[in-house]
Amino acid sequence: MESWEIELVGKVRELARGPWSERAAKYDREGAFPRENVDELQALKVPAMALSPENGGLGISIEAQMRVMEEVAYGDGSTAVALNMHALVAGFLESMPPFPRRNQVIEDMGKNGALICGPGSIPSGGLDNRQAGFRFEDDGDFVIGHGKAGFASMSEGAKYALIGGAIDRGEGNPRDIVLSVPELDTPGFKLMHNWDAMGLRGTASHDVVVENMRLPKSEVLVIPEAMMRVVLEAQAQVVNVQSQMRARGALGILAIWLGLAQHAFDFTVEYVKERHGYLAGPTTGGAGANAGYRADAAWAQFGIGNMEHWLETGRIVLYECIRRLETPFDNPQAFTRHLVRTVYHLRRMSEEVSQGAMKVCGAHAYVKNRPLERIYRDMVGGNVMAWKTDELMHSLGLSALGRDITFVGPAGT
Repeated sequence: MESWEIELVGKVRELARGPWSERAAKYDREGAFPRENVDELQALKVPAMALSPENGGLGISIEAQMRVMEEVAYGDGSTAVALNMHALVAGFLESMPPFPRRNQVIEDMGKNGALICGPGSIPSGGLDNRQAGFRFEDDGDFVIGHGKAGFASMSEGAKYALIGGAIDRGEGNPRDIVLSVPELDTPGFKLMHNWDAMGLRGTASHDVVVENMRLPKSEVLVIPEAMMRVVLEAQAQVVNVQSQMRARGALGILAIWLGLAQHAFDFTVEYVKERHGYLAGPTTGGAGANAGYRADAAWAQFGIGNMEHWLETGRIVLYECIRRLETPFDNPQAFTRHLVRTVYHLRRMSEEVSQGAMKVCGAHAYVKNRPLERIYRDMVGGNVMAWKTDELMHSLGLSALGRDITFVGPAGT
């Protein structure tokens, strides 16, 4: 990393391990969006790391971007998830073909620090993806949007939302794909303010409902579905540094897991040095009579050793993957296999460290006046994401047998 990148990571680290750690419990308890944290990130122009320098971005290296995400997550997982959603959607928008509205929004993000969200999942109260998503009607010089989707992380801090859907041209006629970037105060756009999860409670991952949202065609991109499919299939066969960098969104999620895991580990190490005995008051014999500091118990040392192994190998695997992005892989399948292997290892790390911290620390860490309880819930939020451990392992087996695999998840395909 360059000196200015190291300095930026250091500034974020000071915030994350100072005021953010102090605020995190309040945001979590109230399920509130961490606006103060986001404002401080904007003051450092951190959200602009998603854009290229010609569009007002920082020109930051991918390693530095992941170091920033790791530090943000150490301080507050919700802030990190919201930031990564902005970076993911902003990066996708920048990669789209130029059209006036896209250009205007990117300029606003680069010059003024505007933020963006992207509702793209089943609403949090739903179960069937066939009943989710957006559709558009053709109305002369306008398109009219309808529908519902969820997990619009960063929505309370965002000025814009990326909304995609299709225009049904009738039986036997190909559909058109519509990509729009409305402001959240556009008539017909409604943010439901209904995010209420076990962990990552401050991400503002609310549902978005669109009803009769009328947008000029001059402000949207309309592409025949067949053409879109051809473009995506062609992109999937391209192997170069630029195409590999599209993995930034997925790797950002892994960096969040790593930052949370580091915080859980640090807490555990300090906690066991202070935790003494089991029963209240002096004991005269029996269970717990000779129990001293937990740091001296072999079973706790074994547990911490396992956590340390997964944490440090996870860091090695993640940043080795990042370094590999600078060199084109031999083919798309080699790149996909490498990415799946990385996600699998970091997911296993998150599982082992979150469970290990709870096992080692025990009941007195499982209370709301200590941060591990919140960190654990935030880490479990990563464990329940669309990437399933068994499915990732299956993909690696298929790939080793020479069969094609696809990587699908919350950061794209």
